[in-house]
Amino acid sequence: MNSDQLLATFRDPAGSLRLEGDFAIRTLQADAREAALEFVSSAFAMRMQLRGDMVGTTVEDNGAAGTRLLHPRVAVPSYPWEWTPSQWQAAAELTLRLCSEAVDDGWILKDATPLNILFVGARPVLVDVLSFERRKAGNPIWLAYGQYVRTFLLPLLMNKMQGWPLSLSLFRRDGLEPSELVGAMSLRQRLSADAFWPITLPAWLERRKGADTPKPARQMDADAATHVLKGTLVSLGKRTKRAMSKLTRSEWSEYQTTLTHYTAEESAAKQVWVQQALEELHPNRVLDVGANTGEYSAMAARAGAEVVALERDAAAADRIFRMSCDEGLNILTLHADLARPTPAAGWENAEQSALLTRLEGQCELVMLLAVIHHLILMEQIPLEKILGLCARLTKKHLIVEWVPVSDPMFQSLMRGRDELYGGLSEDDLLTAAAAYFHPLRQEKLSNGRTLFLMELLPRKS
Repeated sequence: MNSDQLLATFRDPAGSLRLEGDFAIRTLQADAREAALEFVSSAFAMRMQLRGDMVGTTVEDNGAAGTRLLHPRVAVPSYPWEWTPSQWQAAAELTLRLCSEAVDDGWILKDATPLNILFVGARPVLVDVLSFERRKAGNPIWLAYGQYVRTFLLPLLMNKMQGWPLSLSLFRRDGLEPSELVGAMSLRQRLSADAFWPITLPAWLERRKGADTPKPARQMDADAATHVLKGTLVSLGKRTKRAMSKLTRSEWSEYQTTLTHYTAEESAAKQVWVQQALEELHPNRVLDVGANTGEYSAMAARAGAEVVALERDAAAADRIFRMSCDEGLNILTLHADLARPTPAAGWENAEQSALLTRLEGQCELVMLLAVIHHLILMEQIPLEKILGLCARLTKKHLIVEWVPVSDPMFQSLMRGRDELYGGLSEDDLLTAAAAYFHPLRQEKLSNGRTLFLMELLPRKS
């Protein structure tokens, strides 16, 4: 199933969305048409589009056939279960900021979920323009408050306090319920300032009140209601920042500063070779598999490419995202594992497409720098399978770094399986690649590692 074959969305009563060619096309229901067109033509919506915080929208009115909204398609969409903690925070901050600014223009967000956000490079963009509605003056309540807490705040808080991976959001579309979380926490955690208000108190009230019908919101003076509402958004923003985990380190997030299998000269030679390849090829989009801390992703981005940085280590991936933001680099960070890629999800596995489906054929260059031996030794993936996947991922070229059996890293990962892997050589790599790629050139580093640049062979009809 390619991404154009996804089911048209069906959860929003105002319209459905389908991917077609270069566009995401939203078809409006007749009874939602007037309100939707009022919003997309509003000064607020125009301002947010120009600023890049909201997806661009073109109205296509087909008379009796209905009205459609055309949005530029994001080449490689990502989902919350593939985001790092800092990406979650950026998406949350955008959601609250847009809601607060919308209030000033007489609008309000009626939905507040990470699924309404996509990343374009390192920038979060709200893509569900039907999430806004006219705000009722005098109402101090944000109806999407509970959804924001369940889908943004609580996942971040449980990641910080309990180490729950954010990838669990794949299975919890509507977020986490406070009553489910209390039992997983110690008494001290339940009574902490971070958890008491969003988890412990709501869970206690739920048990105490049972199925009591909530009282309608009390109307207030318009200015007072606006003040209360914006104060709520500010408070949520502060709590969300406090829910962020402290920056963590791992073996791989510190890889570039602790590696011992490269001398400074060898590392510089590798950088020069990759830089020359980038300047020669001028790829529009690059996939950096096993991007680690993003050194080569940044190099490709500075050379003018859109970059997708794929990294399975959470701390390293978060570091890539923060670097991209700090330096303004066009890098989309995906916290994911090529050997265990994110599956398709949703109803009939057709609401969110699988990672490989989204990546296949999207990039002119794929880079596997010091990665292939991990796939062979840790995942036991045959060389032929690895090269076959690379041929589906790239449209033109592949850069591979071969790590010889004699390399200390290869030896540490082989773990006594010499009979299986002790005889692997560059010839095995080239033999496996021959069905898909033509080798253009190679560079032997003084540590025994070899860099290969390969060109994709014409596809057989």
